[in-house]
Amino acid sequence: MKQNSGNNTQDLESKLTLFVDIDGVLNTEDHLRRQKRQTGRTTSRDWCPIAMAHLKLVVEYYNGQIVVTSTWRYDHSLRQLKALFEENGVPGDFVVGVTPSLIYESSGKVNRGDEIRQWIAEHLYSEEIPRYVILDDIDEGLSQFGERFILCDPKVGFADKKKVKRISRLV
Repeated sequence: MKQNSGNNTQDLESKLTLFVDIDGVLNTEDHLRRQKRQTGRTTSRDWCPIAMAHLKLVVEYYNGQIVVTSTWRYDHSLRQLKALFEENGVPGDFVVGVTPSLIYESSGKVNRGDEIRQWIAEHLYSEEIPRYVILDDIDEGLSQFGERFILCDPKVGFADKKKVKRISRLV
């Protein structure tokens, strides 16, 4: 594992960065229906345990880090997002940041793909090809990332183990 000069932290380039949406990826339609059936109500703070187990497996196995791309980043601080991931079974330390909110900073048309591209340019600077995967249920300028973009069905999200297998083939 690479080391930064002068300290013991790992370089971002050695990690697999997962750009993660929440609704439709971790907070799935099937899980919300199960909640409603079992408890009579739903809460968006209780995400799909299968999707979360898959995410935890990927970040632990591939030395991963999570960057939140979800609109949840507008209403929650990084500290709050880390706590939400922690509450849902993924240690908050894996959550390292959020993509910039270019929609509020630009007069032109921007999309999630633009925000991810900017985050990569600012954080994954390296001579190596950066290691990253994008998990989202909507293609907001993400298909341009080719096979690194994994489109999730909002019904099952990242609970679909075929999505985990796709990551293993990419890494």
